[in-house]
Amino acid sequence: MNRRFGNAQTIGKNVNQNTYFMTKQIGDGFLAVLADGTIDSVTGAYGAILACESIAKGIVSPENMGARLEDEFHRAAALLHERIYRGRQPRVSVLAACFVGNLMIYRRVGEMSVMNFYGRELTEIKDSQGELERKGGLMLLSSQGVWQALSEIEVEKILSGRGHPYRKAQRMIEAVNGRNIREQKSALAVIVA
Repeated sequence: MNRRFGNAQTIGKNVNQNTYFMTKQIGDGFLAVLADGTIDSVTGAYGAILACESIAKGIVSPENMGARLEDEFHRAAALLHERIYRGRQPRVSVLAACFVGNLMIYRRVGEMSVMNFYGRELTEIKDSQGELERKGGLMLLSSQGVWQALSEIEVEKILSGRGHPYRKAQRMIEAVNGRNIREQKSALAVIVA
């Protein structure tokens, strides 16, 4: 299945926030993994990269996705404990979402957002994991840096109307940067149609 998606990212001005993301075609599905690492500029970035790479590497097919995501999150947490946090609680927010047909199977830990935009209505998906049947519209996967700078109305305005998801993601991050917030967190947006 050919799926349209777009992404954009900005580092922000707060050195303790570091985002990373990756997307991957898996069979007839599409996987997006986003992470936001905190601790310091080097370790946070490494934690975000390690979490995304680890989870994406372990997902090779869309079969049994709910169980696969759970296994890969556990594996990523073990790697973070071993290589960075040395037994302390990892401070990395992670979101993985797989789109197969009209279904989105997702799992998240921490402060990442999953939003459904259908028509003119933006709805937050509050569960930390699950399956969502999609009936058109867009899915917005984002870090908290987007919501630090933009209101729900501003996000809805960017998502509405015509245009490729890539361009919408770029406009969203341009709007975040335009706010010039002093302690702006890193902002990351992946939009899937």
